[in-house]
Formats: sequence, C-alpha cells, structure tokens
Amino acid sequence: MEVINLPFSYFVLTTIGAHGPLVAALVMTGKLEGWAGIKSLFKSGFKLRIPLKWWLIILILPALLSGLALWVNVSLNNFQFDKSLLTQPWMIPIMYFMIFFIGGSFQEEFGWRGFALPRLLEKWHPLTASLILGAVWGVWHLPLFFIPDTGQYFMPLGVFLILVEAFTVLMTWAYLRTGRSLFSALLFHTSINTMLSVFPPIEKIAGGNQMGFTYLTIAYVVAALVVIVKERPLFTKLPSDVPSAFILGRNPHESK
Repeated sequence: MEVINLPFSYFVLTTIGAHGPLVAALVMTGKLEGWAGIKSLFKSGFKLRIPLKWWLIILILPALLSGLALWVNVSLNNFQFDKSLLTQPWMIPIMYFMIFFIGGSFQEEFGWRGFALPRLLEKWHPLTASLILGAVWGVWHLPLFFIPDTGQYFMPLGVFLILVEAFTVLMTWAYLRTGRSLFSALLFHTSINTMLSVFPPIEKIAGGNQMGFTYLTIAYVVAALVVIVKERPLFTKLPSDVPSAFILGRNPHESK
C-alpha cells in the first residue's frame, strides 16, 4: 500500500479529519433545527443516566472480546504485545478519559449516532440502518490506511470494514436499549478504542503479526450475530413499531 506524501504533518490531517462528523452534524443540525437543535444535540451526548446494566455491558464487553482475541493470538502464534497498560492499570482510566474526548468518540459520535442514525431509523429498521451507517463509518476511515503510524495502516482493509459493521450493530443495540442515549454511543466507542490499546490486536511493523485483528473481528461478528438473533424484534422492525418499554429493555406485557 502506497504512502501519502504530504507537505505538512500527518497529525494535522488526522486531527482535522477526525472532527469531520462532529462538524458535519453541527452544520446540518443548525441548518435543519437552528441553535436550539445544536444545543439539544450536545446535551444528548452528556445525559449520563443510563441503566447500570448498560454501563457494565458497554464497559466490559469490549474488554472481554479484545482480551479473548489477544489470548487466541498469543496462544496460537506466540504474539508478543505491548504490556505497558496491563502492567500499569492505573493508566487505563486516564487513557479512557483522553480517548473519550480526543480519541474518536467525541469527534465522531455526534455525527454517526447523534445525527445520522436517528434519521436512518426513520426509513429503515435498525439492522439495515446499522449496515448502512457501518459502511459509511468504515469507508470514512479509508485515508488512514495510507498514513504511516496509524493503526489502520497495518490492518487489512476488508477485515476492518467487517469489524466496523459489527461495531455498529452492537452500538445500535445499546443506543436503542438505553432509550436512544447518545452518551451510550460515546461510551461504547471509547470502550472499544481503549481496549484496542490495552489488548493490541496488531503489530505496527511491516510484515508483523496481524492475526489478532482477524481474531478480534471474528469475536465481534459472533457477538453481533448473537445479539441480532436474540433481539430479532428490535432489529427487524421500525422503532416506531416496537413498544417503548421493549426498547428500554422491559417486557411490554409485564405489569408495572
């Protein structure tokens, strides 16, 4: 894969590009809904009250899947990985906080799950909406595959696109089950990215061991398929056709 040669730092490009979805969401929301819509969008990203169950799922599931993929790679291929975060676990919460604001979540989720997903759900059921959004989200990362020192530069593009689709299905699940909480998407995105650092699936050298990334993708795809099967009514009907109690994780036929 050829490298893009730029007259300025790659950091400048990636920093500006990372804010693309946020800027687009603000511009489009302002055009359609004015300042009131922009304020509402920002507020929705910081409504921290989501059920404890979902805090645990969002924080633990990415750790389990990333840890499993790394364990398989170590067991099968004797993968030697960077253990600095595992040996200094006090650094993980600090990294989590940094990733939330400058590691992709804040820059992207107001666009993906704040602006785009609600509008996709007006026309398509959640599974189709997720696959459409996942395709856009995956292709949006394409320039990173030509920039040295980014993780994507060492990842197989096709496998990455599949992984992002699995991410999107799981994040749509959490988003709907928490009552369309944008904060849940910010949190989920942060958990995914943080665990990629804690349990690195790739070796950032040419010809390095990248099998962990394939194992990671398999783990996330299996998790996404299990969720789709178990939550079939949620994923195969328009949200307007699903009782709000079901969306929030309650059986609508149970007495209150």
